[in-house]
Amino acid sequence: MSEEQIAFHVSYASVESPAGDDPTAVASDLLRSERVLAASRGFDGDEAVYLIPVTESGDVVALGTDDRLRFDLNAIALQQIFEKAGLTLHLGASDDALEEVDQELDEEFGAAFEQLDDPAAASEDLGGFGMPDSGDDDGFAVEPVRVAEFSRRGPWGARITAQLTGVDVDYVEAGTWSLYCYATGQSHGAVSSGSADEPIIEVNLPQHGEVWVEVTAGGCTGMFWPNIQRFTEPVLDLEAIAVPESAEVYRRMLLEADGAGDELRGLRLGDALDIEAATQACAPEALGGTVGETERIRTFVAAFGVPATLVTAGIDGDAAGRRFSARGWPRTVADLAVGGITEVTALTRRERPLARAARFLRERPTLGAAIGVAELTAGIAATRTRSGAVRGLGALMIVDAIVDLVIWVQRSRRR
Repeated sequence: MSEEQIAFHVSYASVESPAGDDPTAVASDLLRSERVLAASRGFDGDEAVYLIPVTESGDVVALGTDDRLRFDLNAIALQQIFEKAGLTLHLGASDDALEEVDQELDEEFGAAFEQLDDPAAASEDLGGFGMPDSGDDDGFAVEPVRVAEFSRRGPWGARITAQLTGVDVDYVEAGTWSLYCYATGQSHGAVSSGSADEPIIEVNLPQHGEVWVEVTAGGCTGMFWPNIQRFTEPVLDLEAIAVPESAEVYRRMLLEADGAGDELRGLRLGDALDIEAATQACAPEALGGTVGETERIRTFVAAFGVPATLVTAGIDGDAAGRRFSARGWPRTVADLAVGGITEVTALTRRERPLARAARFLRERPTLGAAIGVAELTAGIAATRTRSGAVRGLGALMIVDAIVDLVIWVQRSRRR
């Protein structure tokens, strides 16, 4: 077989029955009779979804009688087989078909699109085009998504996230990992001060729909849906395929259909990521993937080295720790100043000399205040010298000392 024939992509296909019933059994039998290397994604109430491999030339990848790959069944012929069985197979679309769809959309919704392009158009003028009435606020109601962010960040990011989103953010630490927990219906993104905070693993848990995870590391962001392939099942019996190479092609197609493996490797985390465990969490249960909807999320996050207690707290929404609220930017900036180096330092760098010194003084506010008073005294003395440069330095020392003393007073009150 040629190299062009071996190269193929996995297409998401749908099968519909005119009666509206579940066509999965009949569709699977048809694919099995042609020995297509397909996989079933189940019936969603309207249509049955399948994964079908198709080459660039439009040939469907199947097995011959000798269990070797064959490419003599094109997509159109497969669709005709389904038509004879009374089913409709949607497998890609030709350019003519796409143009026909565009024309139908333009005829039906063209006027609405023109009004949307017109800034002067009022929302109430869009009635009859599938748009909710202006008084129907529920039509645009957004359900809040529960978010759990795992990273190496200290409390500073939780303060800023609370201010940006306008919601309460719970903060918990476990070793060199931290957890931010909050719920928001707005667009959101993880804040970061640099690579020391990474990887940042943002788990989004909607009330309805699939959980998705965004992982940021080294300037790259990977998107993952650990449960999307959960119930994918091969149409053919993998163990019954006599040619190992054919079986391996089929297995890899099923395991890599969602692209999770490539996304994980693209993060370039090396030993910091158990890529085998993360891949298993995204693999179909029928092929040895992690079993259980929630367990797959736990396994995926744990593969990055996040402590189990923190993973459980984040996914279960039981983050019992410090809580930060939106208090306005001036107050937030003041709180960050009071928090000092200890709060803005990445958890993996807290044992460095500067961070340890800051923590030492923070635990001893009286000593910190004494240092501030000494700096104030030295600054006053410097302003009484004849040198203009020294007087300027003295003025700066006075300002810095006053700010430090205010911060130490605030810290003492919060102890």
